[in-house]
Order: sequence, then structure tokens, then C-alpha cells
Amino acid sequence: MNSVQSGEEATQGSVDEPKTSGSGQTQGDSSTEQVSVQDDQCMIRGRFAMIVIALMVVLADVCLYHANGFAGPAAFFVGAAVLLIVAIPRRSSGGLSVLLVALLLLLLSVRLASNGGPMQVVAGLCLLNALVLSLRRQTPFVLESFVFAAQCIPGGYEFFSGINERFRQTVLDPADAGKLSRFLNVALPALMAILFGGIFVMANPDMVAWVSAALGDFVTSVRHFLFQFSLFEVIFWTVTAWWTAGLLRPVVSSLVPESDRDSEPRGSVQTPLFTAFRNTLVTVIGLFAIYLAFEFRTLWFREFPKGFHYSGYAHEGAAWLTVALGLATLTLSLIFRGLMLRDPRLLRLRRLAWIWSALNLVLALAVYNRLFIYIDYNGMTRMRTVGLLGITSVVVGFVLVLFKINRQYRFLWLIRRQLWVLAAAVYLLLVLPVDVLIHRYNVQQILSGNPAPVVQITGHPVDNEALATLLPLCKASDERLRSGIQAMLSQRFDLLQREQAENKAQGWTAWQKSLGDSRVSLLSEQSNWDTFPNSDERDAAFKRLSDDAFNNWW
Repeated sequence: MNSVQSGEEATQGSVDEPKTSGSGQTQGDSSTEQVSVQDDQCMIRGRFAMIVIALMVVLADVCLYHANGFAGPAAFFVGAAVLLIVAIPRRSSGGLSVLLVALLLLLLSVRLASNGGPMQVVAGLCLLNALVLSLRRQTPFVLESFVFAAQCIPGGYEFFSGINERFRQTVLDPADAGKLSRFLNVALPALMAILFGGIFVMANPDMVAWVSAALGDFVTSVRHFLFQFSLFEVIFWTVTAWWTAGLLRPVVSSLVPESDRDSEPRGSVQTPLFTAFRNTLVTVIGLFAIYLAFEFRTLWFREFPKGFHYSGYAHEGAAWLTVALGLATLTLSLIFRGLMLRDPRLLRLRRLAWIWSALNLVLALAVYNRLFIYIDYNGMTRMRTVGLLGITSVVVGFVLVLFKINRQYRFLWLIRRQLWVLAAAVYLLLVLPVDVLIHRYNVQQILSGNPAPVVQITGHPVDNEALATLLPLCKASDERLRSGIQAMLSQRFDLLQREQAENKAQGWTAWQKSLGDSRVSLLSEQSNWDTFPNSDERDAAFKRLSDDAFNNWW
């Protein structure tokens, strides 16, 4: 912070008391040059950071604050990532985590431009934070990312406080001490030019009238420019600048240490909890074995009668079994830690853990089976996709527990990786075209002779990007199904037309690729669905199909 003063003191000392070095150059001159170079580099970094902050504010204002859709946020995340990669010093060029996070952010931006939503915007902000952590050569763990995001508040203060301090040291302190100031070298002549120029203008009435008119127009333009911004927009600028400054100059240089293994055992010790843990594992092994035998006898390899409680067994039951898997994961994590790892009887406990783990994996298969029973009955939905991702996350988390036990990793290692698994599941849900996948499956089931999935088409919202997957149903042999889907597509085409007109009027930030693609797909087969003479007949056809689906397959 005192580099300017130090440099000036060194300069003064070199003039008053020069000391000759062995190379013939004065030591004072050498130290002055070093301090001056460091000062210039610091000044350049500070100015460059201010330029990046200004560009980030402009980018956020155009792409976020004034956005009317999700193409704006898509452009913001790409631009913000580029600015941060360029601005952050000492970045780890080509690091695997940097490339991975940047790729995830790019895919998310593509999804936002295609068919975006608010949750993708939140995920993009989290990924930007993770990108900065990676650029600073820190592993972007989930919890550490939140800690790093929180430090942007004091980090922004430190940055702008440092800018203020540097301005004082560079401009005000030298002026007060009567020393050389590069700022005054420019500012003082400019001030004199304005003062004397004003006097010369006042001496000529014609020039006074011309300058007054020009200044009046300028002031009016500035006034109109400033008053177009609301107070909330100015606050948004301030928050964006503060956040960017905190990312560029964090107050926390390193977060939680990343050591993975527990400390090396310092001799064996028999823990009093061994017997309790052994008995617990024996008990749950017996309980799981009995339950899995019941599960296989009642739900595997059988035809389900009419009136079977699909929701209770395949929906609610799968959720409870997933809870059991999560509890098993937590139990194993708590058993194999601390002093238990130094117990000489640990091998016996591990054998029991492997047996229980095998039963847990079989239980996971039972959960998948229950979910697919429900899917085979009446098709895929968004929530069933969430269920599949959820149970997969639990299974991967359980495998991580086994890896932790085998390698004797710390509990913190496990928590970090399991949060990664959860974050990956959420990311996949946000990035994948879920509605396209589920309705493509439902259409295939309907055309293969199982009409029940039609209830998922008529009873749940269908994204614009999935409308084209329903076109094959317009040629179905069942008249009620065919006319109902035709009516639905006719209704949605009218909505697409209005949405596209509204988005075009709102500007490029409202553009969505999926909307245009669906409109083109429907137009290409308009003769297959545009069969109703009026809207009343169209609405009646869709209502007949909806009521029939609800009464038979809900």
C-alpha cells in the first residue's frame, strides 16, 4: 500500500546520498527502479480490474437486468466467464477443473438459449463461482464454493478501499507534501485551460451565446441519459461491481485444507463401541435379508392385478426405500471413523459391512424395480425422472462410502464428494431436455399398444420443445386419441405464434431456440393436426381425451 511513498523516498535518498554498487550503478537507483516497476505493475493490475468490473456491470445490465427472457442470461454467463478467465491473475492455465467447469457453464448457457428457466440462471451463478475457485487453483467443492461466495462482501470492500487508498497515496499525499504527482501533471494544466478558456469566452458575447447553447444541449442530454435509469438499476450496478471485485480480489486466499486421509494410526486400541457396532451390523443384515426375500416374492416377476396400488408401492414405497439407503450410508460413515480405524478387530467389522453393502445394493435394485413398475404402467413424468436421478445419487453416494472405508479417507472427503454427486444430479436435471425424453418414451409406449401414458400428456404441462415428439400420435388408429392430440397441438401452435411475436417484440434477450424449432416442426406437418373448423370443436376433442385418460389411467 505504501509503494508510492517508498519509491519517492528511495528516489530522494538516491539524489542526496548515492551509494555505489559493484556494478557501477547506485544502490538507490536500483531500489528506486524496482519499487517503481512494482508500483507500475500494481497500478496496471488495479486499472485493468476496474475495466473488467465496468465491463461486467455493462454486461449484467444488458443481459440480466434488461433481459426479457433467457437468451440474455445465456450470453451473460459466456461473457462473464471470459472476463474472469482473462482478469484473474496467476490462473492455472489448462487445469482440468477449469476446463470442466467452463464446459459445464457453456452447456448450461446453450440450454438457457434453447429452453431456459430461473433455476438454470441460479445454477449458472453457482458455476461462475466454482470457475473462479478453479482459476485460483482450489478444488471447487460445494460447501467451499458457498464460503467463497460469502467472502465477496468483504472482498469487494477491500478492493474499493484499496482503490481509494491508492488514489490518496498517488494524488493527494504527494500534493500535500509538495512532491511530484503524475495526476497533477495532467489535471493542473487541464484546470487552467478550462479557467482561462472560460474567461476568454466571457469576453466575447457571440461566443457566450454559442457556448451557452451548446452547454445547455449537453446538460439536457446528460439529464435525459441519467434519468432513464431507475434507483433499482443503480443498486443492481453497485451489487454487480461489488460482487465482481470480491471475485477478483478475495480476502480468503485458501479455504478448508484438502487433505483426504485420516491421520495415521498411532498404535491399536480396543474401542468400547466395537460390540455395539458389530451387533448393529448383524441385526441390519438379518433384517435386510428378510425384507428383500419379501420384496422379491411380492413385487418381482409377476403380473399385477387390476386395482393394484401402483402409487403406494411404486411411488411412495420407493421413496421410503431410498430413505433406508440414505440411512445405511450415514450409518456406515459413522461406524468407520475415528478410533474404530485403530481397533485390531476392524477386519471382522469390515466383513460384516461388505455383506450389508451387498444387501444395500440389492435394495437399490428393488427401488429401481418399483420405479419401473410405475413407469411401465402409465409412462414417464418429470417427477419420475427426479426419482431415478435421486436413487442413482444415493447409490453412487453409498459406493463412495465403501471407497472411504477401504481407503480410510476422512469424513470430510466423503461429504465433499457426496455433495458433488448431488450437484451433478441437479445439473443433469437442469441441462437435459427432460420433457423431450419422457414424452418420446410415452409416445413409443402408446404406439406399441399401451395407451395409459396418454394421461401424462394430457394431465401434465408439456414444454414447447417436446411438442414435436407428439406428432406421430396424429396418425394413431384410435380416433379419440388422434383427434385429442390434434386438438392439443392446434391449441399449442396458436400459443407458439403469440409467444414468438411477443419475444420478437421484446428483443434478442427473449429468444428461445426450442420455440422456433417447435413452430417449424408443427408447420411442416400442419395438415396432420390442423383439422378442426373452429375452436369449440377443437377444445371439445381435447376435453374428451383428457377425461378419458384421467378416468382410466390416473
